[in-house]
Amino acid sequence: MILFFGCTWGNDKVTNAEKAGLISGTESPKIKKCQNGTAYIYKEYEIKVEPSPELRGMNIFLYSPDISGGDPCDIDKKIASHIIGTGETEGSNFFSGVYKNYLFIDQGTGPDQRILSIYDLTQKKLILLTEYSDPIIEDGVLTYYKTLVPDPGVIENIPCPDAQKWREQALTVLYEQKENFTLNTERRLPICEYRCRAGQ
Repeated sequence: MILFFGCTWGNDKVTNAEKAGLISGTESPKIKKCQNGTAYIYKEYEIKVEPSPELRGMNIFLYSPDISGGDPCDIDKKIASHIIGTGETEGSNFFSGVYKNYLFIDQGTGPDQRILSIYDLTQKKLILLTEYSDPIIEDGVLTYYKTLVPDPGVIENIPCPDAQKWREQALTVLYEQKENFTLNTERRLPICEYRCRAGQ
């Protein structure tokens, strides 16, 4: 068992979510470096993430502020209200932000075709599992791009002037469609907006 003797206290100021490497539009946390991991402090939730000893990724522990007393670095992990271990959803978990009562987790180890999980913390359930890139949340709606299934007649009609150059550079050409996901209704809405980009 690993014992925690407190955090290395960093700047107590709120950090912009995007600058913290979290999804744009999620809430901005106070960040504290712990002896083993990092704590993200929000008004309604306090989250401690630790490197997984077995797999690449993070184990994520979520606490109520009245339980942790503002210090989730040094608290018994058994009393966490939510525990999400990496590998649980067949991927490596990386904490990606909180928006109201929703927890965002990125999964994967490569730069392309990553997976996003969204948990409704009130109902304690997974509400979205999707491929994604370039996510942003605004007014309760998450917008992102999703890799297209190469159906005949679809990809051919998407302009991609640099496709041949990317292939010559041994890069993959990815075709994507924009999609919206409304958090409170759990509704996905594909949008007729497409793009191509280089992948690895």
